[in-house]
Amino acid sequence: MHFDLFTLGVIGAAIGIAISISFTLLGLVLRGLPALRIWASAFWVVTAAALAQGLNENGSLLSTVVGGGLIALANALMLMGIAIHLRYPLRWRWPMAVVALFVANQLHVYLSPPSQTVSALMFGAYSVVWDVWMVWVLLWRSPRDMRNTCSFTALIFIIDAVFYLLRSVVVLFPQLLAHSRLDELLTTWNYLFGILSSFLLSTGFTLMLAERLTLDLRRLARTDGLTGLLNRSALIEAGARLVDACRARRQACSVLMFDLDHFKSINDSWGHAAGDAVLSHFVEVIRGMGLPRDTLFARYGGEEFVLLLPAIEPAQAGVLAERMRAAVAAEPAVFGGRTINITTSVGGATATDANFEHLISAADVALYRAKHLGRNQVAWNQGA
Repeated sequence: MHFDLFTLGVIGAAIGIAISISFTLLGLVLRGLPALRIWASAFWVVTAAALAQGLNENGSLLSTVVGGGLIALANALMLMGIAIHLRYPLRWRWPMAVVALFVANQLHVYLSPPSQTVSALMFGAYSVVWDVWMVWVLLWRSPRDMRNTCSFTALIFIIDAVFYLLRSVVVLFPQLLAHSRLDELLTTWNYLFGILSSFLLSTGFTLMLAERLTLDLRRLARTDGLTGLLNRSALIEAGARLVDACRARRQACSVLMFDLDHFKSINDSWGHAAGDAVLSHFVEVIRGMGLPRDTLFARYGGEEFVLLLPAIEPAQAGVLAERMRAAVAAEPAVFGGRTINITTSVGGATATDANFEHLISAADVALYRAKHLGRNQVAWNQGA
């Protein structure tokens, strides 16, 4: 069956419109995903490019400069959407500079048309550049927990790059494919492959979005909304694994339990917004102390916090606990332009053969003793 370029352009535009509408509607629902809006824009631009090239296929200004420029812009939008989705700091000016270079080249092609071979090779080279750039970001700048969907999407761009490389080889050596209408055949397959790529890319981007949502939901389930720390259930799960690993290596593990002194009176006197500010300030102070590697810091509940210190000498943990207590007392919180003096009581426990639950219980007992002795001090359960 033979399809002229106009028919292929109309088919590609219809499919592009369907994909674009789908991504646009998703963007209206999932407003917290900026990459989704950028990808929706990219598919709309691809659709406009298909119309521009399908309506006039004879090397006109519309097909050569406008259509080609829109394709370059769509690639730039896809690249930036990928970077934003993966939280990779890529500046807009770099892909837009490539777009400007491509448009300038297409304008030169329109004003001084080269041979079809040269024109095809130039377009293929630009396509490969975009593909390689996106593959690099997807495979080498993606988080480890997003590698599966990123690899699938990268595979699509790899196939696209291979297609244009093979197309360039055939253009350079037409004897490899004995066909009287070689140029028309290559152009037709280029359109067909573009339509297939749109389907696959929409699938790849959708999978990436689904994986991001899943990971964000999992993180929210494990994170305290106010402080950004691990919540109690996440601490218990991760802490048990970490303590068991230390026990297997016969390494000491320490737990520090913090309680903000007289926190209820802060809420009563200043309001709950001030209480939230105090909690956030406390977390900033503790984090600013420079926590050892592999430390778990969590909000245990209310104004109680837990710091799990694996593979640390008891004396070192005791010094760190005292430094943290002193730092909290020395740095009042600020709310509404006024300062709120805060202190914390600290209970510590350390052991080499106890489980996480036992360490928490021992630290809690030490914390109670610190509060009973007057607050704003450290009490310790050695060898819990």
